[in-house]
Amino acid sequence: MDEGLLGSLASMVQSHPGWVIALAFIFAFLESLAIVGIFVPGIVLLFMVGTVVGMDPGLFVACWLAASAGALAGDVISYWLGYRFSDRVPGLWPLSRRPDMLAAGQVLFARHGGKGVFIGRFIGPIRPVVPLLAGTMGMRTLGFLAWAVPACILWAPLYLLPGMLFGASLELAADFAGRLVLVLLILVLGGWFVFWLTRLLYEFTARRSGWWLRSVIRWSTDQPVIGRLLHPLFEPGGREVLSVALLGMLLVVSLAVLIAVLVSMPFLAPAWDAEYRLLSLAASLRNHVADPFFAWLSLASEPRTSASIAVLMGLVLLLLGRRITAWHWLAATLGSYLLALLLSTLTGLLIEGPETIPTVGEVPHRGMALITALFGFFAVMLAKDLNARRRKWPYLASAILVGVLAFSNYYLGLASVAGLLAGLALALGWTALVGIAYRTRAIHRRRPVWLAVTFYALIVAVAIVQTRGELAVRLDATRLAQPDRTYPFLEWQDEGWRDLPDRVTRLGRYERARFDFQVASDLERLAERLEAEGWQVVEAGSGSALWSLLLGSDESDTLPHLSRDFAGRPDNLVMRRKTDDEQILLVRLWSSGARLQPGGTPIWLGQVRQVRPVRQLVLISRWEEVDSEAEQALLQLDRGLGEWRISAPEERPRLYVSLFD
Repeated sequence: MDEGLLGSLASMVQSHPGWVIALAFIFAFLESLAIVGIFVPGIVLLFMVGTVVGMDPGLFVACWLAASAGALAGDVISYWLGYRFSDRVPGLWPLSRRPDMLAAGQVLFARHGGKGVFIGRFIGPIRPVVPLLAGTMGMRTLGFLAWAVPACILWAPLYLLPGMLFGASLELAADFAGRLVLVLLILVLGGWFVFWLTRLLYEFTARRSGWWLRSVIRWSTDQPVIGRLLHPLFEPGGREVLSVALLGMLLVVSLAVLIAVLVSMPFLAPAWDAEYRLLSLAASLRNHVADPFFAWLSLASEPRTSASIAVLMGLVLLLLGRRITAWHWLAATLGSYLLALLLSTLTGLLIEGPETIPTVGEVPHRGMALITALFGFFAVMLAKDLNARRRKWPYLASAILVGVLAFSNYYLGLASVAGLLAGLALALGWTALVGIAYRTRAIHRRRPVWLAVTFYALIVAVAIVQTRGELAVRLDATRLAQPDRTYPFLEWQDEGWRDLPDRVTRLGRYERARFDFQVASDLERLAERLEAEGWQVVEAGSGSALWSLLLGSDESDTLPHLSRDFAGRPDNLVMRRKTDDEQILLVRLWSSGARLQPGGTPIWLGQVRQVRPVRQLVLISRWEEVDSEAEQALLQLDRGLGEWRISAPEERPRLYVSLFD
């Protein structure tokens, strides 16, 4: 059985902590090294190191020292390179293309002198440049080290601590709901990736748009028909020439992506309903903690909600006297939806989608197209009224929001990846086309921030009104269901048990996630049997109990046990037993969805563990599984259900069946 990536990482940390310490040194070194540090996302890499460290204070201190040493090594080498090749530094790529970075570093030294080395360590964009400039400016070595050493020592924990706290919270969340850990990781790392990619593409195209623009103008002059159409757009001296050029590039790229998705549709169609299969990626993320949040987001991104926002925002623009903006706004948003509706109808005639969840078969996904156009054109509209340095922020905010809404639809199995990607490409292409027309016609307006506040407040208000009373319906419609299977007793005993899931989650190590036993019995009768052997039913806590873990006592009698999810649902029964030597045993049971015939006796999947209370990071108390006592815990269960066992003592999972069923 494979343990999965996260489980492998956890095992590596436990058996080879030196690798984590080495990675902390390497990442900090590369982040601080001249030129190289410009391209290395050190903040994310060190955050991930901190996440792996989690609640291990000793390992954190070691990583702190390693990261500080790596940062100092990178600074010293950068300083030496600047001192040795001072006359060549301005001509080095990419500094030759980014004179603003050198200028910012020079201004820092001009204002603060040697303290600029210390200050520059905490300013991300110029961090790899400051030591290099210190060398080129002939700063004394001892003076450089006097500021660089304390800066590196203080800088390392600022990057590691957030990851450590995040890792600690994930470890706690794993007890709360296993899949919540992976969902949080996807949201954090996915959000960062969308932010980083959008910013990179924006700055990359902005720096090269002038060259591309000249190339387009030269090409258009050789095309009589196209040249007459493009000449008014690219007339020299226009304030929006570069913006129009960028939108034109976005249009071309979006059309290419849309065509690629449509061409690949016949190969993707057989797996329309894969999101609802328990072993699929989307289903493996489901948990009862995150489900309501994503269900609300999916409702907020419904076409009727987005259309209401589009119409109301159009009315706001008309009331403000911005008629040109209002008509372009409605053309971009409602036009995207109509195009998606037409195209998805045509693709639906060619390839049949699933009957249970029709939106999974929409290519492009209509809701995704409308919500992308909504945020995308607002970014185009708002960026027009901002100065050049701030124009990227509306695009970054819109990209992150669209990414989260797209993930919510995928998470609930309401859309396929192909449908989301096609909807995104279609909306971006249409928005770029309407944006070109808007940017060449609309005039500059003041106070864009108030318009942004109005827009986002309108989104929240409409979403709350439109989704009121529908959350329970959406949760019920998207709830995961175990396959309804029945087995004759002998078939289940021989081979049928192998068809049932073998672990509660694919997150983490297999030894901790696996099911230890299967039992066929009425749940109340099973609880009564264990109670007769000294086990006690405990009420597994949820959100309210989480507060007790954060600030409560670590005494075993008062520390609550939190629910764990399987297939998006919490455990059906939790029981504990205190042994003669004061050890705590815990049994959890989940429904398998299978039954024995005749009689319809349900089959339950179970875990039994020895646990102990621990306090970590001063404030956090939690239950920790004792891996070394796993077999002893199973033997204790055997003593309670020994008469029910129908499998050999050395086999796992154990099979039990009630003698009375």
